[in-house]
Amino acid sequence: MTTEFGTGQATGDTGDAAAMDAIREAMAGISADEPDFCQVFCSPAYDYDAVLWGARSVIGSETEIVGCSSSGEFTESGSGNGTVTVGVVSSDSMRFFSSISTELGADPERCLFEAVHDLPAKDDPAVDGYPHRTVINLHDGMAGIGNKVTRLTEQYLDGEDTPVVGGSAGDDLQLQETHVFRNGRVETDAVVLVLIASEDPLPVTVNHGHEPISESMTVTRAEGSTVYELDGRPAFEAWCDAIREDAMETYDIDVDELEAGSDDLVLLLGRYELGIESEPEADVDGLASRIKSFIESKLISTKGYNIRWPGHTTDTEGPLDFAVTVPEGTEVRVTHSNKSDQVYAVRNAATNAVNELGGGTVAGGFVYDCACRAMILGDDFDDAVDTIHSAIDAPFAGFETYGEVCSADEDYTGYHNTSSVILLFPE
Repeated sequence: MTTEFGTGQATGDTGDAAAMDAIREAMAGISADEPDFCQVFCSPAYDYDAVLWGARSVIGSETEIVGCSSSGEFTESGSGNGTVTVGVVSSDSMRFFSSISTELGADPERCLFEAVHDLPAKDDPAVDGYPHRTVINLHDGMAGIGNKVTRLTEQYLDGEDTPVVGGSAGDDLQLQETHVFRNGRVETDAVVLVLIASEDPLPVTVNHGHEPISESMTVTRAEGSTVYELDGRPAFEAWCDAIREDAMETYDIDVDELEAGSDDLVLLLGRYELGIESEPEADVDGLASRIKSFIESKLISTKGYNIRWPGHTTDTEGPLDFAVTVPEGTEVRVTHSNKSDQVYAVRNAATNAVNELGGGTVAGGFVYDCACRAMILGDDFDDAVDTIHSAIDAPFAGFETYGEVCSADEDYTGYHNTSSVILLFPE
């Protein structure tokens, strides 16, 4: 045995019952009596403490269990809502370590510093013989600082060449409260990290399926996640001008007739998102200039766009409201994506991940997929799931996030919206 991967998905009258059924299904896919690692994605329909108790009662006492609340869950068998979904890994070529830290919103620097430094360092005897490192980051999806969470994780890893992957927890689109899990602990306003120390590098990829349709614009007035002006104009007005022709041609929607809170507004906000070309960042322990230099040298030159969803916008006058901070000075273009683009994007992400193995066999993987993609795909979301399965030909477990983390691709910065992130484990 080198690496084995199993998945399970279940519903039940109680969280413990659903978790126990999901774990049993996943355990049937591996030969080990107790796996090394388990990741749990759970609908807020269940009591999280009960879910973790049920998972632990079946899986054994030594397995590292982490996870988060979600807004939809899936495995290679298909997607579900209101489920407990799990992926388990058993391996003699990897070791798993986890940490958790709270008060993310009030003090993100301390929170991430603590979480990173609770993991073994590169010279720790616990990871001797496992030179390659990958970090999973799961964090409160309502904090609205996923981009900062990702950059702080990268920073506190002390400049290591360590891919960071994962996502922002969800809550079935209730947008009220999200949670992360570590072993028997459930927390909101928190982050969970997992260090995977491995003999070989793990493939990590990201793709989003959006293409720019506008000229570059600059965020000239913003506060937090609200953008008031683009190029000195009201942001909503500038966005409408950018999409007017395409929205009429593609969706037969007149942007000048949009009403606040309407279905047409929701649809267009999900199809026409902002693609970030460059993003200034406040100085964090003196590293802002290094981060900005990285973005400018890598992001702009390759035209890899990080996507930002303006879906919190409810009015048709004035600002655009996003799920994450968009600082003044950010260079953006309006982008567009449809269903076929989204399926094509996840196919590329999955194929690229497999290609990184150089002909090796995939044991399984985890997928962090945006809830916005699920909105675009609607009833066709399973087409994307089937596309992943056909590309990797192995089991996988995933959830619909409120934002995705992937720092492994030099064409992008580390935090994304409306994207698919894939982490694979070689056999």
